[in-house]
Amino acid sequence: MNIRWRLAALTVQLVLLGGIAYNVTGEIVSAAPWFFAGLLAVVVNPQLLEPWYARPQDVIVNSVLALGLFATTSKVITGPGWIALVVFLVLVGISALLALVLGAGREEGTGVALARSAHSISRIGSAAVIYSAVFWLSVIELYPSFGNEFWTLGTGWAVIMLIGAINWQTVWAAATRAPLPCVPDGMVGPSVLRLSATSLPAPGALVRVKSRDAEAEGIMITRIQRAADAWGEVFIAEGDCRSLVRAPALTIEDTGDREHDIVGAVDAGSTDRTLRFVTPAPLRIGQVVSVAQGESEVLYQISFAEVDRSDVRGGSRLIVRARANQLGQYDPQTGRIDRHQWVPEPGKAVRRPGPVALPSTIPETWVQIGKVLGTEIPVYMDLAALTEGHLTILGMTRMGKTSFAAQIANALGRLFSVMILDQTGEYVRKRGFSAFSEGMEDSAGTSVFEPKPGDLPAKRALDCLNWLVEKASNEYKDGEPHKRVVILEEAHQFVPEPAGLGFQAPGRDEAYKFGLLMMQIRKYGLSVILISQRTAVVAKSALSQCENLIAFKSVDQTGLDYLEALMGDEARSLLPTLQQGQALAFGPAMSLDSPVVIDVLPPGRIVLRTAVDQEDEIGPPNESVEADELA
Repeated sequence: MNIRWRLAALTVQLVLLGGIAYNVTGEIVSAAPWFFAGLLAVVVNPQLLEPWYARPQDVIVNSVLALGLFATTSKVITGPGWIALVVFLVLVGISALLALVLGAGREEGTGVALARSAHSISRIGSAAVIYSAVFWLSVIELYPSFGNEFWTLGTGWAVIMLIGAINWQTVWAAATRAPLPCVPDGMVGPSVLRLSATSLPAPGALVRVKSRDAEAEGIMITRIQRAADAWGEVFIAEGDCRSLVRAPALTIEDTGDREHDIVGAVDAGSTDRTLRFVTPAPLRIGQVVSVAQGESEVLYQISFAEVDRSDVRGGSRLIVRARANQLGQYDPQTGRIDRHQWVPEPGKAVRRPGPVALPSTIPETWVQIGKVLGTEIPVYMDLAALTEGHLTILGMTRMGKTSFAAQIANALGRLFSVMILDQTGEYVRKRGFSAFSEGMEDSAGTSVFEPKPGDLPAKRALDCLNWLVEKASNEYKDGEPHKRVVILEEAHQFVPEPAGLGFQAPGRDEAYKFGLLMMQIRKYGLSVILISQRTAVVAKSALSQCENLIAFKSVDQTGLDYLEALMGDEARSLLPTLQQGQALAFGPAMSLDSPVVIDVLPPGRIVLRTAVDQEDEIGPPNESVEADELA
């Protein structure tokens, strides 16, 4: 109850106590022990000593006061009862003293168990128990015949104690359907209000908090039910939290709205790269949230969540703490997601992002490869930038990497010469790509070269690359070389990890030379795309040159170690959670500065813009020709 309701209840109790005394003794104030017991129980303790529960120091003080009443009271009839009360007072007093000396509130140390046991025993000696015993022993001593005076006093005492035990403010609020009363306990600046009440709305509820001079809307973040009341934290989304915490009393009203977009508030531990927050909302890994920064929003992708415990005096609650990786600020004018170079504002609302505007135009060499997971925010790949570096496509079987690679190959083939090295027959026989014939390397288009049975794949890949380097170097001397892309399907067959092969094993030297050659071919307009299931079996000298990455689901620990070193800690937690058709995209050829989990566009949906407001859907070619032997 707030101070007004407590004073009102106290006034009624005093009036009743004075009225009873006048009815029995003819005086408003009596010198009888039962009268002093009433004053101590209904005035001193609720206001000064024991407003909520019996603390050890309260038990000691009340025991001493009760022993004082014992010393000044006649004990002719009720002597045994007083002796029993004294024994009880000594027991709870010693227990309270032990709890104070040994420290019942400590988590560990010598005597903690004894201190907690002593504290539990001492709490039996509440003011209501002690002074009720004093009252009844005194009344029985004065009126042993159980006449009218005895029953008048007994009934009056029961009414007085009942009035003090009921939270009349809550009763009034329930009867009138008014907002619940509560008391501010403090704040976690700048926007989290801590309060206590007999009852609080459930976490996640949109609430309205009011004082006499201020009003604000907020979200219930935490609620902990204690023995005597409820304690909670409210994130104040709109309004002045400082005005509310200074108010002597508040009311909190559940608006009934569960569809709001606020999922938490920026918490301690957030950095320029990660966001931490406590959330009452049902979220999921990979979901995107946002924090306002000026007129724009900084996007974050949830990468980790854990159940933690929040403790307050008298109770605790399990809460969900989430961590999200910063994606950046999406610019609908450019279509890019650029990193925000600063920490999120402390206490700022964490929200579900709203609808986004799509860019009206994008560069002609850009293709949309997907959308940020769970949103409509497009993610693009710059094919021109891709040919200035190298790309790795990784992932487990049936996660979508080959379908994605086929779409990228077709998109690149509209602008550049693309050669796919494939031993599986996937691209020619199942996907309808054209087989390679000499001369196709000099014009735009996509073709497939399949090594013959008995060929050493590593040697054929190195021969292919050397042949293209020779052509490109001659063009480089004469001017601008023609841009070419080499795609290695099942790259571990063409450039296996030399460390995994025996000394002088077939393909070992070729794989090593292929990786070294990848360091030198960019100036000749040559780019390599590696496609594999595991990084452990692909030459690290080749993988290390790939600054662009598309990673589908992976649980291989060696691969996760490599990807974590390349993209950061979040890769390890995100990659095992991905579903089919989802991938982690990263690199300078992407329209983003940070690793982002995307929903990859399905086959046939990746689009190449050939002119403003015009787009061509990219699908597999319809023709297939026999492959000629590569000279």
